[in-house]
Amino acid sequence: MGAIARRITRVITAVVCVAVSVGVSVATLHVPTREGGGERFNPARYRGDVIADTVINHTTGVDKTQGTGTAGSPYDNKGYFPEAGYTPSDFHAPCSIWTYRDAESVWNCQVSGLQDLDTSSPHVRDVLSDYFVKLLDYGVAGFRVDAVKHMPPEDVLAIKKLVAKKSGRSMNDIWWTQEVIGDNAEAAEIQPRNYLKTGQVNEFQYAYRLKSLFSNSLAGGSLSIKDIPQNITDSGKASVFVTNWDTERNNMTLTYKDGDAYRLANAFMLAYPYGAPNVFSGYEFHDTDSGASGATATSVPDIDCSKDSGWSCTERWPDVHGMVGWHNVAGDAPLSDWQDDGDNMIAFGRGGRAFIAINNSVRTRTVTYHTALPAGEYCDVYASADCSGSVHVRFDGDATLTVPAGSAVAFHIAATPYTVRQ
Repeated sequence: MGAIARRITRVITAVVCVAVSVGVSVATLHVPTREGGGERFNPARYRGDVIADTVINHTTGVDKTQGTGTAGSPYDNKGYFPEAGYTPSDFHAPCSIWTYRDAESVWNCQVSGLQDLDTSSPHVRDVLSDYFVKLLDYGVAGFRVDAVKHMPPEDVLAIKKLVAKKSGRSMNDIWWTQEVIGDNAEAAEIQPRNYLKTGQVNEFQYAYRLKSLFSNSLAGGSLSIKDIPQNITDSGKASVFVTNWDTERNNMTLTYKDGDAYRLANAFMLAYPYGAPNVFSGYEFHDTDSGASGATATSVPDIDCSKDSGWSCTERWPDVHGMVGWHNVAGDAPLSDWQDDGDNMIAFGRGGRAFIAINNSVRTRTVTYHTALPAGEYCDVYASADCSGSVHVRFDGDATLTVPAGSAVAFHIAATPYTVRQ
């Protein structure tokens, strides 16, 4: 998906997706919005595609005897969800996951005490597929599916096939990415590779590697930055990110608190030809359980991207915004002109379309690089949107770049002093 997409359900904005976590448990499959019912939802006003973050493995917790969802839907902890159409027979018998080394336990027991739907049931599959079709009819462009490794791969595939059949779409025309956290210490059956027939998977190892490399040396130890996709999901099936609403709280990935390293990791992700990139926007937090300022159990405040608002609107930062454009111009051009000084500075191009130099060191560096871009003047889109920083590429393709510590210089064929003035 080329343009910026905005995700709903958790709040979001990203190059291919964006999100802000508020915590989710499901009491209904209604789609209420601030404009009214889901039929009044208008993705066009977001100026981009909308990716819906969907939770289909489970519903609400067993700790509350009964309650009412934010859309006014009643539920209880015995499996009665009348507005969704669920009864106790649609759920697995209550049990807790006792080990992630046993796939049946992961698939059939409750994650964090949440009532576990039996996704092998024809009725459950029918209800869930109707929900996806309804979202498509409203104009949603695709889906991120939560907690996928808690469902058997054949169940998830069967649900998507039903969605395709009911909506009159082909499987490939339904954008579908899945949260599957890979861990070699867990059961082989719940690893990401088992879910690739259905769609993309979130590649968590990529985010972990970005943190390791940008927090230390791009030369790496056993793995260098150039080899970051080694032994993980194939590029065409990988959905990648620097951080998300879960990993930013458990210290597994870089976050906005990491400053330059976080910005550079986002720039690298948007420039390097691997996976479908996701830029995460959220809010500032001070402890693991911090919520958004002004949020309640049933509502989320309007996002405020102004300075000192408490919101971290990453996709609006000039450097990240510039790299979104860089990513789109680079398109499917191959990696080219890789240059690495072995001392925390790298540079590479994407054919004759774009070029970037990344300085992860603590001192300003001036280096001459070879590029495949035509001779001329280009805007440094990492520095600003107004071309206040520029780059000269000589007739031999070389460019001498001065890159500040903890920063980058990035340019592409669609951003020149002439195009900015238009």
